[in-house]
Amino acid sequence: MARWLRYAVLLMMIATVLGNVLVAWPDTPQAADARIALTTQVPEALAGHRWLILIDSVAVSLILLLGLYRLLRLMRLFEQGDFFSRAAALHLRAFALALLLSTLASCLMPGLELLIVRLAGLDAPTSISFSIDSADIWLIMIGAVFFMITWIMGEARQLAEDNRMIV
Repeated sequence: MARWLRYAVLLMMIATVLGNVLVAWPDTPQAADARIALTTQVPEALAGHRWLILIDSVAVSLILLLGLYRLLRLMRLFEQGDFFSRAAALHLRAFALALLLSTLASCLMPGLELLIVRLAGLDAPTSISFSIDSADIWLIMIGAVFFMITWIMGEARQLAEDNRMIV
């Protein structure tokens, strides 16, 4: 089962890279079939700033790719039967951190990018805003749950070591 999950994570990593290529591609053509649509959700603050959209997308995706890589390594440990080791907990913690950081980056980066553009005098955006939606809140809560799981894994490992010392 862990092997198939590892393959699924690898496919998610490839889809992330391909998604960035499609976002960066100038004048992405619309799909001919009405059942297939390639769309991107652009933060309102970055509408009309194509290169800032690309920078935002690539930065968030790099954070996610690092997290997915750590998840890939965790699945490899699971394949070997290593479920509660310190390395497994650290990989899961790194994935949770990447999930939280990518969510915060996707919320904060559009406004920060526009602020930098405005301060540099490259453009004069009329407003700079930060946004968070319900999906971001869910991702933050899921990341917090993963952190809780890693804490529980560490406690379970410590209890197992204590039991081995007693016997």
